[in-house]
Amino acid sequence: MRHARAKNVIVGAGAMGAAAAYHLARRGEEVWLVEQFALGHARGSSHGAARIIRHSYADRDSARLMPLAFRAWRELEADAALPLFVRTGGVSFNPSGATYVDQVADNLRALDVPHRRMSGADWNDANPTFTLPHDHDVVFEPDAGMLLASKAVATQIELARRLSPSTRILPETPVRRIDLDGAHPVVVTDELTIEAERLIVAAGAWVGRLLPELALPVQPTRQQVLYFRPDDPSPFEIGRFPGFICMGATVDETFYGMPDLQGLGVKVARHGGPDTDPDAPVLEIGEAYRGLVRDFLRANIPALAEAEIGLTEICIYTVAPGERFLVDRHPARPDVLVASPCSGHGFKFSCLIGRVLADLAADGSTDVPIEAWRLS
Repeated sequence: MRHARAKNVIVGAGAMGAAAAYHLARRGEEVWLVEQFALGHARGSSHGAARIIRHSYADRDSARLMPLAFRAWRELEADAALPLFVRTGGVSFNPSGATYVDQVADNLRALDVPHRRMSGADWNDANPTFTLPHDHDVVFEPDAGMLLASKAVATQIELARRLSPSTRILPETPVRRIDLDGAHPVVVTDELTIEAERLIVAAGAWVGRLLPELALPVQPTRQQVLYFRPDDPSPFEIGRFPGFICMGATVDETFYGMPDLQGLGVKVARHGGPDTDPDAPVLEIGEAYRGLVRDFLRANIPALAEAEIGLTEICIYTVAPGERFLVDRHPARPDVLVASPCSGHGFKFSCLIGRVLADLAADGSTDVPIEAWRLS
């Protein structure tokens, strides 16, 4: 077996790992990025055409970091000279009596982000594609949009190559174990051991297997995504149809969607899904789930309810209690950073988290307030 040494080793080339590689390379640091599958694979949670990005969060800790996250994406676009953000506007709604929209609006007001509160009836008048119950509470954020997900991950990996000549990308290199018994962490693959001065573990659903001693309270779940192709796609084009989040009365009644992008169809899904093994074969999305999503659409966006489903996707959420993030140092090893999971809503933060990881690795601290993400 060959042996190598590297200053910074990152395990996982999804959104978090790619962002960490980009930000470290931006500092001129040596980076080795190790990925168990091919780059851009569809086995984790970073693939696909787009992800929603918004300031509209009910959670105050998440909301206050969104201006920094938006800035991180703009800086990446400048470095790459490529557009990665598409402004679509975003609407959030919930049944009368629920508090989600109230909390979102309070946070938007505190951040001085333009928005508008209205009833379901008012929203339907402005956007007749929707048929929300008239007493629903609604908040619209015009500056919300979509991030070009797969393109953003690939762009950061390419920039890591370009910005630091010592960058090495190792796809299709499964990590069998991480040895923390010596002076430096050692990443063990089938053909290579890599001794790292600093190690960042951004392995998504596989983080628990690579760092079992932490007993991280995370659960991989299977997220099922449908792309609808209505007979008349024009009402669902960018500029006419916003990204949306429906926070229902129960956790099983939370849905989201976004406009047609690149002719793929209108993306709609229920947030969350069944527990899963990330190494299990990818299953077909069943009729019961498709019917659940169609029932939601019949009540709220009926022009989509009977539309053809032209494409489906599976991705893996890795969920921590309270859907929080875990970004911190290993409690027994200050030379090991953990950046997982993203609990199904972390992509929009990933470029910022990459900067945080580079700060912590290179400087030992960060000015980004991440107390809510600590392992403790």
